[in-house]
Amino acid sequence: MKKLNDSQNNFWISYADLMAGLLFVFILVVGIVIMKYSYITAELQLQKESIEKLEIEALNKQEDAEKLKQELENTKEMIHKLASVKSVVIDKLRKKLGNKIAVNPKDGTLSIAGNILFDQDEYTLKNDAKIALKGVLNEYIDVLMNEKEIRDNLERIIIEGHTNSDGEYLHNLELSQKRALEVMKFILTLQPKLEKDLKVFIAASGRSDTDLVYENNSSVEDKLASRRIEIKFRLKNDEAISEISKMLDEK
Repeated sequence: MKKLNDSQNNFWISYADLMAGLLFVFILVVGIVIMKYSYITAELQLQKESIEKLEIEALNKQEDAEKLKQELENTKEMIHKLASVKSVVIDKLRKKLGNKIAVNPKDGTLSIAGNILFDQDEYTLKNDAKIALKGVLNEYIDVLMNEKEIRDNLERIIIEGHTNSDGEYLHNLELSQKRALEVMKFILTLQPKLEKDLKVFIAASGRSDTDLVYENNSSVEDKLASRRIEIKFRLKNDEAISEISKMLDEK
């Protein structure tokens, strides 16, 4: 009887130990599951926050891109407006001067044959040349100096003297400089009320034979055409605006 009771007691102890072991394993498994669940939940939360952060960054970048696009459009519009000033000046010069003298449609340059203005190897303006030039140059000055939008964008009025290839370079350089200076002096006498303002803009430059004219795009120099005075204008940031305008047109 005692052995039977001992066997029963041992059975229940073993069963209790087994159940305790199973309970421990269950608790351990549940703990692991909970920990894993918490870890996965935390990871998901981090991923969610990361995604939300990326979405916010993407939205901010999109807004920045829209702002940059708008700024580009505004800059493009401003550059084109500035670039159009030159076209406006050239158009007005051509209309104002009419048939009196040809105006280069690309850059607005006036080119006056040297033989009309000066005797051979001389730099003093002929009297009849002064009469012919007076009307043309007065009109030219009016367009550049008497319109606010043009004047505000004007940087320089340049008088360039050019010779043909006859003679030595240095002699021709001095001669072309003196001729350009002579024409500049004449321009300054045309409108005394504008003389002070004109002095800010006007400049004379001798080019000697560095920019010759050739017959019908050939290699034969047109010596008569090479001897000339060119009158041209330059607007503020002219070259930069032209280059930027080309780049923006490609965007």
